[in-house]
Amino acid sequence: MLKFDFEKGRGYDYEMILNMDQEVMGQKIKMDLTSYYSMDVTGDDGQNKTISTTYDRFKMSMGLGGMDIEVDSDEPFPNFGKDDKKEDMQMINRFMGAIKGRKFSMKVNPEGKILEISGFKGMAESIADSLGLGDEQREEVIKKFDERFNEESVKDQFERFWYIFPNKEVKVGDSWEKSSTATGMAAGKYQSKYTVKEIEGDMVILEEDTKIEGSQDKVDINGKVKGTIVIDSKSGLVVSANQDLTITASGNGMSFDIIGKTKIKGKARN
Repeated sequence: MLKFDFEKGRGYDYEMILNMDQEVMGQKIKMDLTSYYSMDVTGDDGQNKTISTTYDRFKMSMGLGGMDIEVDSDEPFPNFGKDDKKEDMQMINRFMGAIKGRKFSMKVNPEGKILEISGFKGMAESIADSLGLGDEQREEVIKKFDERFNEESVKDQFERFWYIFPNKEVKVGDSWEKSSTATGMAAGKYQSKYTVKEIEGDMVILEEDTKIEGSQDKVDINGKVKGTIVIDSKSGLVVSANQDLTITASGNGMSFDIIGKTKIKGKARN
């Protein structure tokens, strides 16, 4: 039986790693983003699970035009120096540090689809207030937070590796399809096919084949995802996932490629 079935009263932790490489007008851009989440199952109505989720840590490194950027929510006050760009980096780090420990809640059905998200109302204002900013900076922080951290973006992020379950018994060779969306750099509609490649005890190994199509700011996006997902069938925990992403974005007389890798590690807490 393959379904999303986290156990009420248990905790689960996820580490998500995104590596992106692109080249625009001869300029190479490299970004690595790592997110850590801890989850506790607080409700089970016999069908859907309610999961309290905590932002544990964010790390980001970016290389752009000879400038290297390093951000880590566990080090919100690094000594960057006094010039404007370094002060901007210090503010980003403080911002990420203020997000650490914040909580939101998700209700998830047996197919891994997120039905509800709550807990974001007032979060941006609370974070901005904790940083002791002036009015102009406060409004800018609230705007940036709401653009990046909101119900829709969180839903898109988690459904990419949760909304994968057929909610039925499976055997080697079985396949099924799911449709989802994503925002951000790899925005678009994702049409995914999952095939059971192997079953080892409780572990079910899936092969993912996804096509991406979308349009954003007059830029057309086409791409694909190929990957392998290992699921603990007892709970629906994604133990590991390794996915290769290739996207071509074209518009306004330009075209550029984005190459990415996504790695996910999940574990149940004792």
